[in-house]
Amino acid sequence: MQNLGFSLIELLIVVCISAILASVGINHWQAQKLRNELEITTKQLASFLSEVQVKAYTNNDNYYLYLFVSPWCLSITQGEKPQSCHQGLLQFIKPDNSVVISGLNDNQSATFWGRRNMAKNISFELSNAIGTSKIFVSSQGRIRFCRKSSYLTGLPPC
Repeated sequence: MQNLGFSLIELLIVVCISAILASVGINHWQAQKLRNELEITTKQLASFLSEVQVKAYTNNDNYYLYLFVSPWCLSITQGEKPQSCHQGLLQFIKPDNSVVISGLNDNQSATFWGRRNMAKNISFELSNAIGTSKIFVSSQGRIRFCRKSSYLTGLPPC
């Protein structure tokens, strides 16, 4: 008898193994996507804060950072809190991802003083389903970020 191809059982086994491997790969890809979103948003926010600090130092002005929620964004002004995020001098608008911010409420503000390149002590926590990262601004104006979760390999540990 000639063997002209694969049997139905052999094809079903290959399809089942392929489906299992695909489901594992998709879950890993989604977790990696969440990790990347958190790392990138953390680094972008730290870069934005550095930009504000340089602007305050260069112009020798005081800048105030205010948080707006749903979807969250940060706005920089030289005085009172603006009505919306888009009315400030500079804005950090959250990218379209799953990252949420905590540590600064609607009534608080972070302050960058131009004189001597100083700032008000403040920290932010950024988190999503995969982990948490933290951004610190010290009174000397140093901006640091770290990971609170061991899954974020692109950030230093806290």
